[in-house]
Amino acid sequence: MFTWIQIFEIVLFSAAAGPGKTIADNITTCEEFERGAHFNPYDVVDSMWKIFYFWAENTEIYPIIFSLPAKKRMEKIKALVETVDPYLDVEWYKAALIMEPRPGLQVILLYAGTPGAFRALVKKEQRTKVQPHPLPLIKFADIRMKMVGRYIAMMCCEDLTAYALARLDHMPANEHECEAAAAKIGFQGIAGRSYFYVKNLVDEL
Repeated sequence: MFTWIQIFEIVLFSAAAGPGKTIADNITTCEEFERGAHFNPYDVVDSMWKIFYFWAENTEIYPIIFSLPAKKRMEKIKALVETVDPYLDVEWYKAALIMEPRPGLQVILLYAGTPGAFRALVKKEQRTKVQPHPLPLIKFADIRMKMVGRYIAMMCCEDLTAYALARLDHMPANEHECEAAAAKIGFQGIAGRSYFYVKNLVDEL
């Protein structure tokens, strides 16, 4: 079942429009993004994280939680996924990390052979369905992650979008700091925006 699921929820329909907001001529590829990457799951599970900059038309305002794949929890996830699609080819033994961008969404990061390369199993609860206990939506995504100083850089290979995350207690304090930190990621793509842009949009609603 490969239904389209957005990993990050907040859709910004104007994110690719407006002055200066154009698609880059030379978009960073996943191969370029992961070159020389360092990523250790144990480095990210001690804190809550938040997206402070994104090169995409959608983002997330919730804090993001990472956890290691505990055996009992993985057994429950596996049983549920096999109920939804018993023929889905999941290499469960490669599970390295669980990412939870918001309530009702879990992303199981399966090691894909090189540091920071993951085949991501995305499981989203259908909380808006009327019928009781609807089965979740399931899909795979091709993800790259790396540590850049104290920041996490994440790229989605299907749509060539990227996100920069910081620990909640180390979030850039203003637009200038966001731009400076984002520049360290080394990503070139759709013109980026900071979480201050999202905050201003929310405040205007």
